[in-house]
Amino acid sequence: MKINQKIFISIILIIFLLACNVFNFEAFAQNTDSTTKTVPRTVLVELFVQEGCLTCPTAEFCLEDLVWEYGTTKLILVQEHLWGDGYDTPETNARYNWYVGNSKKGTPDVFINGLTKRLQGLACDCVEGNYECYKDAIDKELTRPSLLEISASKTIINSDYIIEGTVKNISDIPLKDLAVCGMVGKEGDESGLYNYIQDVFPFQNMPTLLLGATFSFKFVPEISLASESEIDEQGEVLHLVIFVQNTITKEILQALYIE
Repeated sequence: MKINQKIFISIILIIFLLACNVFNFEAFAQNTDSTTKTVPRTVLVELFVQEGCLTCPTAEFCLEDLVWEYGTTKLILVQEHLWGDGYDTPETNARYNWYVGNSKKGTPDVFINGLTKRLQGLACDCVEGNYECYKDAIDKELTRPSLLEISASKTIINSDYIIEGTVKNISDIPLKDLAVCGMVGKEGDESGLYNYIQDVFPFQNMPTLLLGATFSFKFVPEISLASESEIDEQGEVLHLVIFVQNTITKEILQALYIE
């Protein structure tokens, strides 16, 4: 009788331990699933140009060609005009000065994901060489894992766009010194006017973003935009871009093109 009792108790203990191990494994799997999420990286390329710049058209041609090759889920190109050329704005000039500071200035000037990579001037005289130079830098950024996920949508009230969304930390570390920003661009018929920026939104500074935490944002562009019906009549194309940037390192961590 005592032997049977010992065997029974041993069986119960074994079942209990196995149940605990299964529970711990499922809990670990759930925690792993909740903190590891793969989101493709979208690269934001800022091309600073000036009307009358002799070498800017080469940079424009190469980067515009790459946009058509990659699509806006991988590559977003914005062109920011400078120095009173008729297409610049106070915001585009201020953004360039924020990047460059007292260092050398000149166009074309390309920033790939902010200050992650800067390519000033042309790499060489031939178009193919510059194309490959830009492509290599963009491809390198595309291989880096994204730490953030951006979700956003637009609504139209009268002639105003309202852009709302969230930023989520999908990495396994807290993220700090970040701000969400955005731009509105138009597309002209002339060379150098692909997604030329009309408005740069002010930074919305984010608190330290803990693992899995989200930050909500809302932007209302200051410029008056045409309604969708007017856009269709005029054939005008508008571009809306949201991105998250480190305000200290000036690196852009993720970007989103809003259809």
